[in-house]
Amino acid sequence: MTPLPQTTVNLTNCDREPIQIPGSIQPHGAMLVVHPDTFDILYASANAGEVTGFEEPIVRGMPLTPVIGERAAHDIRNACAKSGGGEIAGIELGLTLGHSTRPVDVIVHRYKDRVIIEFEPSIEGGKTAKDALDLTQTLVRRIGMETELASLAKAGARLVRTMLGYDRVMIYQFLHNGAGRVIAEAKRAGLQSFMGQHFPASDIPVQARRLYQLNAIRMIGDSSYTPVPLLPAIAAGEQPIDMSFAQLRSVSPIHCEYLQNMGVHASMSISILVDGELWGLISCHHDSPRIVPLPLRIGAELFGNYFSLQVSVAQRRAHIVASGLARERLDRMLSGLSVDDSLLDGLRDHLDQFVELFDCDGVGLWAEDRWAASGLAPSDDEALQLVRYLAGEEQEHPRTEASRNNLWHTSDLTSATKLGGFGARVAGVMAIPLTSTPRDYLLIFRSEEAHKIEWAGEPVKQVLSTPNGNRLTPRGSFDTWREDVRGQSRPWVECPSSEHSAQLAA
Repeated sequence: MTPLPQTTVNLTNCDREPIQIPGSIQPHGAMLVVHPDTFDILYASANAGEVTGFEEPIVRGMPLTPVIGERAAHDIRNACAKSGGGEIAGIELGLTLGHSTRPVDVIVHRYKDRVIIEFEPSIEGGKTAKDALDLTQTLVRRIGMETELASLAKAGARLVRTMLGYDRVMIYQFLHNGAGRVIAEAKRAGLQSFMGQHFPASDIPVQARRLYQLNAIRMIGDSSYTPVPLLPAIAAGEQPIDMSFAQLRSVSPIHCEYLQNMGVHASMSISILVDGELWGLISCHHDSPRIVPLPLRIGAELFGNYFSLQVSVAQRRAHIVASGLARERLDRMLSGLSVDDSLLDGLRDHLDQFVELFDCDGVGLWAEDRWAASGLAPSDDEALQLVRYLAGEEQEHPRTEASRNNLWHTSDLTSATKLGGFGARVAGVMAIPLTSTPRDYLLIFRSEEAHKIEWAGEPVKQVLSTPNGNRLTPRGSFDTWREDVRGQSRPWVECPSSEHSAQLAA
């Protein structure tokens, strides 16, 4: 890979690494890239002959059938067709190739006018497809018994470790600022714990997160591996092979260095997707090389899909409970109002009671284009700016749930809204729409609550001078590093590790 030219070292350099087109694969399998119509070979990994048993050189333009045998070529074509001919993979387990007696597991998919065929030796005595399916069904039934996020995450980590046998399994949740936090962990005795620790956003750059959304499973069998190149080299003017959906895709050497610095020699990540967005990862680590057979990986992906659904359900349940409590408290207040009062006039004298009801530092009421407040609250001009944001009137900002007459809250007002000027007195806000009329909101405020965050190592990448210029390197220590955090309130909905995750923070 050609080094990126750079004159200034900053975190965006990592975001420009083209990790989807590495031009090489991991060595625990082989790859053939073929034409989608003729299935003639376009590219082959340097180890393709060794894995397929084909002893002659595999050259561009060679038909697929002589290389792997007529029966295997027929089965692979059918698998590709049955998968829909797109990036969704077709799978053949235990396939025997024409020049080898050792069965292989095959994954085939089409992407960007190329068909990518991946071969992995079947694990003798390993889990069969039926074994993997039975185990997955058992785990799905057990995870379905959990209803709250904290217990769900804890059970998920434990069950995945049982299923896949890794030394450590973590449930890793992305935060609003792109950083991540370990909310559950199951590990082998004697290992350092990362439970509750934070990892900076730069550990998983933007393009890596994009791949996690596209491809739910990524395995690294050995973080010290030597990449196997695709041959021939990409000619000038040709598009490189996009391996976004490939299982064997070679990974960034920076990431391998990162894993080695952690003492990790094998890893697997299972994406947790909620409403189509990357919510987090099931992250698996092992202190020695480890190849998980394809049937188990398929089962792990199915489990990850169901786990993602359960996370979504648990979050919605917690949000509904929190919203219900807020509505219940509000309804009790509204029931005592006179029918002759306007909304603002009727509630103005009760704002102090709202401060007690919602355990907050200030309350504001915007109704009929007027503002009334009690306790720590924004000024009139700041309140108007916030209300316009909540109502979706600021074109440069996305619409919020409050603009759809739903409860909305944040514990980091400045970061969430990109509105400045509130300072430490107003760090968190809960917006409760009072009517279907835009801008009628009861606003509950909390002031800043300074706290410490524990990071897994100092969350600032170091600069290394090389013959190709300066580059950012992964940190070499993952000892706990503590940071003082300002500008945030205590959360409205407790963090997943709390046993009261569905209640408003007290």
